[in-house]
Amino acid sequence: MRNLRKPRISLLMRGVPAALAALALSSCSSVTGSLDGVTGFEKVSGISEGAAPDAAYTLEILHVNDVHSNIDPVRISLRTGDGRTLRAAAGGPEALMSVIEARRKENPDLLMISAGDQITGNAANFDLFHGESDAVLHGIYRDDFYVLGNHEFDHGGKGIAAFVSFMKKHAPSAVFLNSDLSVGPESPMKDTGVRSAVREIGGRSVAFYGVTMPKKIEKSSAPDPDMTFTPAVETVNRLSAENSGKASIHVLVSHEGIEEDLRNAGKYNDIDIIVGGDSHSLCGGFGDYGLDGGCGYPAVLKNASGHLMCMVQANEYGKVIGDLLVSFDSGGNVISCSGRPFMPLDAAHAYFTDKGSEPGDPEAVRAAESLIADAGSPFIRSMPEESVSERLGPWRRKIAEHDALLGTAPEDLCSTRQPTETCVIRNAPVPGGSEVCRAFGEMYLSASGSGSSIFLGNSGGFRTDVERGPFTENSILSVTPFKNHIVRVRITGSELSALLSDAMRYISADMESRDGGIPCGCGFSYALSRSGSSLVSDVKIRLADGSYAPLEPAASYDVLVPDYIMRGKDGYDALGKKKPLEDFGTDADLVRKYLKEHGSLPRLSGEPAISSSGS
Repeated sequence: MRNLRKPRISLLMRGVPAALAALALSSCSSVTGSLDGVTGFEKVSGISEGAAPDAAYTLEILHVNDVHSNIDPVRISLRTGDGRTLRAAAGGPEALMSVIEARRKENPDLLMISAGDQITGNAANFDLFHGESDAVLHGIYRDDFYVLGNHEFDHGGKGIAAFVSFMKKHAPSAVFLNSDLSVGPESPMKDTGVRSAVREIGGRSVAFYGVTMPKKIEKSSAPDPDMTFTPAVETVNRLSAENSGKASIHVLVSHEGIEEDLRNAGKYNDIDIIVGGDSHSLCGGFGDYGLDGGCGYPAVLKNASGHLMCMVQANEYGKVIGDLLVSFDSGGNVISCSGRPFMPLDAAHAYFTDKGSEPGDPEAVRAAESLIADAGSPFIRSMPEESVSERLGPWRRKIAEHDALLGTAPEDLCSTRQPTETCVIRNAPVPGGSEVCRAFGEMYLSASGSGSSIFLGNSGGFRTDVERGPFTENSILSVTPFKNHIVRVRITGSELSALLSDAMRYISADMESRDGGIPCGCGFSYALSRSGSSLVSDVKIRLADGSYAPLEPAASYDVLVPDYIMRGKDGYDALGKKKPLEDFGTDADLVRKYLKEHGSLPRLSGEPAISSSGS
């Protein structure tokens, strides 16, 4: 199993298609206007695709986001011109550092920014080092600024304090931007960062701000009771006004997701640049290669003052690094947004998914090199920095020491969340939702001995695809990194139907940031609508003979769920009002128990959780 979580710009719910269609795949795409449901765009004309020749000043920013404790390259699948599926390792610290070093040689004044979710998401790493190896990585990159993402709050103020301490030790150049979070006097967070920072760069004073996403943190993470947040727009506008005499250029580092950034862009008075994160958005010209895209790099918008603004995001897991160039006139107004995302590919070890193709297959290597050489391609050849391998070596060796073969995966399994999402390992949508969630749910039902026939999970609890072949200890920790306990709850049919509907209502309000809550599992199915008053209908339950019958509203059902949603997280508020009847231990332990008995993951059969999705 490799870490194959796909980019999450896929177009499921209301308003999103219009928004992302407006972000055309070009460096001069643009969006302005009201964003109720992310609509109401107009073209900004006259934008140069390169640095403006009459620019008084150009600022260059390299950026990553949502690295999620990944300190190795990530294998992805790409579509070749003849329709075949090619697999190759993308990104990784060595390759990204080669880009950083090359750009620094050209421009010593460039900035390096990390836009949140530096940690968690890969338990093989995080459970051993609790963020220290991630701080080492950002020290290697020599980050200039970073913000907290929602997953930094998974372990409350104590976890944040530990990570900030690691960053001070290993990445001393990185300034912790925190414009919107406050904590109480007894908080373990003794360092809460800076509200804003003004830095002189190439003779210009530039102000920086950082915001995260309170609603998602409160619904999906574990903030301390004494943590409070101020509204992003109000806060940033107040701070930028305070800095108006100190800086003429204003940069916001945001972990609010692409939809929220779009909604807020036209409300910021002074912001010139938004460097974003959270929605794992793959922006740039990737769509022609079997990867979901849908947003331009960079997007060109207008702020509340009517001035141009540049907005970017750089996917996930260290697969991509963005290179943004923004040109300004003498008054500090944006006159040009340009740049590109870089996705380094390890062409030398590429292979096809066809039977018989192995890493280094000459035909596959040529195909990968052809993708890299393609005019306008976002791919570059991976040119590893050996010094990075030396610095990360001790951490990687420790992770490898804890790995062990547990069994096999008999087939590829997709972790796609939305029915329209393209599965990376298949280059095709998976209308039934997360297959990984289904397979793991079957293992929970079997290994728990609970007698339950239904597992209900949240799609975001299953982080990566599963690739056919060896399945190891680190495979489990990559798929399910959060140590959720699997518990049994008894609910009626009407409660289950209402639970699915309520969760989807919460999720659909901000699909790109909340799609981790999409119901998944096994032993039940539902039809998902993209619009209308009822988003969920036709709920069915699997019977003992494997057939499916309509849910009985008055009947009681024993359902296994992760304790995460049992606490009412991700829109499952009604579960938070119930008490579990039984706890079967962690998700990972149940998988280990199943594999010890069966030797391989189950093959999928029967109906998927999402039986259909319509308009």
